[in-house]
Amino acid sequence: MGLVEGKVEEERLFGDVVFPKTLLPSNTGEDLAIAVAKERNRLSEALKEHGAILFRGFDVGSAEDFSRVVEAFGWEEMGYVGATTRVKMANRVFSANEIPLDQSINFHHEMALTKEYPSKIFFYCFEPAPLGGETSIVPSNVIVEKMEEQMLKFMEKVSDIGLIFRITRPKEKIQGSAIDNSWKCLLKTNDVVEAEKRAREKLSCASVMFNDDGTAEFTYGPVNPVRKFGGKKAWFLPILGYSENKKGVDISFGDGSDVPREAISAYKGILEENCVDLKWKKGDILLVDNLSVQHSRRPGKPPRAIYVSICK
Repeated sequence: MGLVEGKVEEERLFGDVVFPKTLLPSNTGEDLAIAVAKERNRLSEALKEHGAILFRGFDVGSAEDFSRVVEAFGWEEMGYVGATTRVKMANRVFSANEIPLDQSINFHHEMALTKEYPSKIFFYCFEPAPLGGETSIVPSNVIVEKMEEQMLKFMEKVSDIGLIFRITRPKEKIQGSAIDNSWKCLLKTNDVVEAEKRAREKLSCASVMFNDDGTAEFTYGPVNPVRKFGGKKAWFLPILGYSENKKGVDISFGDGSDVPREAISAYKGILEENCVDLKWKKGDILLVDNLSVQHSRRPGKPPRAIYVSICK
């Protein structure tokens, strides 16, 4: 067998399930792509059980090596929909979010606000940050369980009438901003009619309104942010902004009433109390079940190079 179970300092136990599961090479120079091709059924079952698998200690030195590993799993490729510009590094391999490293990226399920979202995400560490820059992961079902324990009335109201998410985007990239959060970038057009058509085709928003000042307001819901995949609940829709430094997301109950601050505070606390901050090593590959695990990024110091690949 080309893969053996390992252990990392950061891992946690939820019940009797280790998170993430770590796999190491059984021999020096083990080819991960070949090992995956031989054991992908077992790996698929392990992913369902653990939610995330860390492959560490393999000779994966380039984007091309990473691409071979992704291909070995045999899962269908998925295109990215979002405002983030991603650079293609190899077949099926792209750069991760280029938001400045001094900023954090909040916990989320990838492409949760689109009609089609990936079921699996691969992260590959080409170059770890010299300080910080961890990718943090948390089981989404644990978030739901803890929120039901701590904020039961809030959760009952959410289940009953849902939440409304309003996200406002500018038409153009904001001057001085490191990333392009515009609706023009998101929908790959500057034509309002075409933009509305693409929004309805690709996004799960209930409506989109283009304002006189050039901004566009995307409204999602009323909808319950909690969904169920494979028998497990997941807090699928984000109630935090994408980044601590970025605003433009307004959340209310389905009847228009305000979401209590204590619910947001409890949600943030649960994320921090139950997450794993993965300290990257060069050559690491992290496979995440996007339907059961949220991920985020901690601030860090450059240089840092993480590549990604997403699958249907």
